[in-house]
Formats: sequence, structure tokens, C-alpha cells
Amino acid sequence: MNNLIKHGTEYGGWLLPKNCELDETSIIYSGGVGEDISFDAIINSMYNCNIFLIDPTRRAVNHFEEFKQYCMHKTPFTGNIQKDYYIKIKNLHMNVDKFYYESIGLWNKKDTLKFYKQRNPNYVSQSIIENMFGNEYDIVDVDTIKSLMEKHNHTKIDLLKLDIEGAEIKVLNNMLDDNIFPRYLCIEFDLKLKNKDSQNETERLMNRLTENGYKILINDDWNVTFEYTVISYAP
Repeated sequence: MNNLIKHGTEYGGWLLPKNCELDETSIIYSGGVGEDISFDAIINSMYNCNIFLIDPTRRAVNHFEEFKQYCMHKTPFTGNIQKDYYIKIKNLHMNVDKFYYESIGLWNKKDTLKFYKQRNPNYVSQSIIENMFGNEYDIVDVDTIKSLMEKHNHTKIDLLKLDIEGAEIKVLNNMLDDNIFPRYLCIEFDLKLKNKDSQNETERLMNRLTENGYKILINDDWNVTFEYTVISYAP
């Protein structure tokens, strides 16, 4: 913990090394943003890096539009905003031109799938995984990390953050199959966190990640930060 620092709100923040190797050329993919992009805002403010927000939920799209207005005019947010959100972002100097939005879900193939809503309408998160939340759903387009990289002509990802309500297992296994190795991973393992991992998929994936060169920097209640330890980390 002494070499790590948390960026973002208590709810939406992530731990990264204090000497994190990011700069203005870095590419950040942030999957599952909801109504809290404090982590992404802080990383952009610190390093002037390129932030690609990935979330198909309508409220997340609306929040990003409000975020841009807040950056320009300090207009207030609507929605279910964390109590420490304003505190974390109010004094940041962000480059809004380096934020990009993809209104799709991440998955292990290109498809159109059900995106299940939570039973409590106050909660913004939705999931591709059946039985994760309620029975009501939206229909959303999904695609792979590789496809997004090809779309934007990216040859590497410097940091991948995933909070995608159980889809992280298929997304990360597919990423490894495609020989894509981001320098840093910030992953919420939701199947484990919500006691829905009856097949031990999380442990198998974490073993695969470590076998492929990833070091676990911290496991904070299944919010895990990894660093790729192979010197040349670009695919």
C-alpha cells in the first residue's frame, strides 16, 4: 500500500503506483463508467492522457455530457452522484478534448445482447450476465477490446480499467487470446464480489493473468490492480 495511491472517489476510485508510468501519449480504456468518472478525470488531469470511456447505459452517456458541461461551466450533475464526487474533481485541470466515448458494452465478440438492469432504479450499473441483477433489460451492442483498438488505430493500451458487472471474465480471457497486454489493469471481479462465481472462473483468470506476466499489486476486496512485468508490454 505504501507505493500505491488511490485516485477518485471512495466508490469509484482505483489504486495505482505512485510512480505510474503514464504520459500525454498514454491510452486509457475505461470500461463501465456509470455516473462516476472521477478516476478517469484525475488521471487525465495528472498525465494529460487519452481517456476512452466505454459504457452503453443511457445514464452513463448522459453523465458524460454533463461532465463536459461541468468542465466548461461548472453546471451541477443530475443522477445518483457520490457525495465526495465534487470534492475530487472540482479543482482539476482536465483536457476535455482528450476524452472519448464509446456507447457499447465490452464482450468477447461483436454482438447485440440483453443488458440487465438492477432492481433498484437508483443504481446505474447494468450487466450482460443473466441473473446478476433483475429481469428487465435494454438491448445493446457489444464488441471486443481488439475491435476498439483497430477502430482507433491503437497499437497498445497503457491502462485498462474494467467495472463491467461480471463480463470481465470473458473480456479479459478474450484480450489475452488476442495477445493484448495493457501495462496496468484495474479490475473489479464482480462474479467473486457478488458470490456468483460457482465455477471459480475468477481464480482461473487471475492465474492466467499472472502466468502471462501480470503482477498483482493489490487485491482490495476483489478490486485488483495488476502491472505487466514484461519489459516490452506493447502487443
